[in-house]
Amino acid sequence: RHLYNFFVADEPQVPSWNVTPPRDPEAIEILSDAFMESKGDMRHVLRTLFKSDFFKAARFKRVKSPAELITGVLKLVGTNRTPTPGMLRFHTAAKLMGQELFNPPTVEGWHTGQEWIDGGMLTERINFAVDEVGDASKPGIQAIVNRLRAAGNSLTPEQFVDSCLDLAGPVNLEDKTRADLIHFAQSGGDLVFSSNGSTNGETDENTDRIVLMLQLIVASREYQFA
Repeated sequence: RHLYNFFVADEPQVPSWNVTPPRDPEAIEILSDAFMESKGDMRHVLRTLFKSDFFKAARFKRVKSPAELITGVLKLVGTNRTPTPGMLRFHTAAKLMGQELFNPPTVEGWHTGQEWIDGGMLTERINFAVDEVGDASKPGIQAIVNRLRAAGNSLTPEQFVDSCLDLAGPVNLEDKTRADLIHFAQSGGDLVFSSNGSTNGETDENTDRIVLMLQLIVASREYQFA
C-alpha cells in the first residue's frame, strides 16, 4: 500500500489501514503476489507496478507533495537547473506548505493526500506557483511564449487555452474549469502575432496574456494533482 500510495493514487492515512480497505484491493494483491513470488525483490515488484494497467491509468489521482509541486513549477519556469545561491528559499517554501524536507513529523512520515491542501497550505501552494510563473523573464516562460508564436500567426481562445495547458504540463482540466479559462481568454480575442515582426507593444501584450493564462492554470484545483 505504501508503494501504491506513492506511485499510483492517494490512500487513507497509514494509522487507518487496519480498519480501512485499500482503494484498489486487486492492485494491492498484484503487488503483494509479486513481492512473495520474487522473495522480496523490489526490482520485480516495481517492474510489476510500472507495467500494470492500474499504474498506466493513474493520472491526477494523487495530490502533489510540496516537494513535487515546487519541483514541477521550477521545471516549468526553467530556473535552478543546477545548485544556485538562494535555493534555501525553496526549502522554506516547502516547510510553509507542510513538508520540511528531511524532517518528517514522525517515523511514519508525512500525512499525504488531501491533507497537503488543507487550509492555509493550499494558499501557500497557489501563491508560490503564481509568483514563480508570473516572471516573464524566466527561460521556461520565454520558451512557452516562443512556442506559441511558432504555432501560428493567430490562435483562437480555445487554441490558446489548450496550447497553454499542453505546454504547462500537460494539465488535464475538468470541463467547467477549461470552459472558464476559454471564457476568460475570449475577453481578449484571438492571440495574434504579427507575421512581419512584432512591435514591442504587441509583444508585451501577448506575453502578458500568456503569463496570466499560465498563472490561472497553476492556480487551478487540477494543477494540485499528479
